[in-house]
Amino acid sequence: MKAYLKVRCGRREGYSYPARIFFIAIMLLVTMIEVSVAQEKRIVKGQVFDQQKNTIVGAIVRVKGASTTLQTNSKGEFSVSVTGGNPVLVISYVGMTTQEVNVSGKDFVNVNLKENVSQLGEVVVTVAYGQQKKQSVVGSIVQTDSKTLERTGGVSSLGAALTGNLPGVVTTSSTGIPGGEDPQILIRARSTWNNASPLILVDGVERSINNVDIASVATVSVLKDASATAVFGVRGANGVILITTKRGREGKAEIRASVNTVIKAPSKLPGRLDSYDMFQLRNKAIENELALRPTAWNDIMPQDIINKYRFPANETERERYPNVDWVETLFKNNALSYNANLNIAGGTKFVKYFTSADYQKEGDLFKTFDSNRGYTAGYGFNRLNIRSNLDFQITPTTVFTTNIYGSRGVRQRPWININEYNTWGAAYYTAPNLFLPQYADGSWGYYAPNTGQGTNSAMLLATSGSEIITTSRITTDFILEQSLGMFVKGLSIRGNLSIDILLTRMAAELTM
Repeated sequence: MKAYLKVRCGRREGYSYPARIFFIAIMLLVTMIEVSVAQEKRIVKGQVFDQQKNTIVGAIVRVKGASTTLQTNSKGEFSVSVTGGNPVLVISYVGMTTQEVNVSGKDFVNVNLKENVSQLGEVVVTVAYGQQKKQSVVGSIVQTDSKTLERTGGVSSLGAALTGNLPGVVTTSSTGIPGGEDPQILIRARSTWNNASPLILVDGVERSINNVDIASVATVSVLKDASATAVFGVRGANGVILITTKRGREGKAEIRASVNTVIKAPSKLPGRLDSYDMFQLRNKAIENELALRPTAWNDIMPQDIINKYRFPANETERERYPNVDWVETLFKNNALSYNANLNIAGGTKFVKYFTSADYQKEGDLFKTFDSNRGYTAGYGFNRLNIRSNLDFQITPTTVFTTNIYGSRGVRQRPWININEYNTWGAAYYTAPNLFLPQYADGSWGYYAPNTGQGTNSAMLLATSGSEIITTSRITTDFILEQSLGMFVKGLSIRGNLSIDILLTRMAAELTM
């Protein structure tokens, strides 16, 4: 015989005694399991990177819901103790978007922080010889990164890629000749009749911007006013451009390849009348002036003669009544330019590396005219760049860095006609009825009454010879940096040895 005890509380019935005992036991067991899980501690390690895969030093790592807070070390690494079954890390850095990472079941995490556009103005990455927060900088400084520069389409030089990407930086280019497209760069316009070009430093050493390929650039900073360029003295009077190339990082090798193809077309030229329409308009103008000058009848061209300019009956009439479209004669419809880049970045705790190879080929918009002289005339440009940046962690406080860069460019252009404006001058000011570019017997056209009037650009391109300029450049940097933080926090000493070698060879082909 079993007895059950029921307890009435208000209007609800209570549980039976065995059921209450079972319920209490279950609750105690669940509580003990939760307490056990909550008290479990383990270590989670990780590394923090920015969008360029560079490690971030001093990033704040906090355990969500706890008071544990720490910073990443000089390698962007951290190690934090977490408890609980579902811990979350909160990683933040000035100028970056704060990110939460769930580390449940993980012992190591890689965190990639993205730039926060609303906070980018709070930090200046490069200012002369270091890094500063914007509130401590009174000078005018602007900066862009590789991601922005690589989005610039249709350009092959770093100078041209800066166009429109940096406020206060003015670039002008007066030619589209292959190998000569690098623009003149001015900061806040021209302030003197003398050389107004800014001081350009590549990885801290004064060098030309023309041979730096876009894919190897990490950041470009422009110091625009006197307060920002004061440390450079008079050399920075026209502004300073600081170019920092990419570097390796600890981790597996990351291989990146890109190929860009650009189709170039001639710029829009002024519309011009052909010989037929020109003489038709000329006759109309004479007719309108007959009342004022009756002798103008002598200048009227008969219609049957005008028709021969557009509808010649044979080769003789075509040569006697030329009707030349110089734009169609001189220029191709389009030309192709290629740029291929392959780079590898990675490293270990001892060495970090970034290696890049960049090939560029510029096509020529001018047509090729055969002069039977044994050489190919015209314009062209090919360039190969190779870069290797290495960082050796010799000791925990000693870093040895090497930057090795090599470039070989081959540029072709007409030899005698050094002024390239004459080569396309006919497209602007040579009349269509003066002469043919080349006649059936192989002779080149010229204006018989006055040989100095009218430019035969086709003849200049074919007979001016060919000049080939080969430029080889090698630059090396050897940098040793020793941290003296054991004596004074943040103090370090740095030594830099740079060697630049430039070789230029010119070869000309000319057969009369």
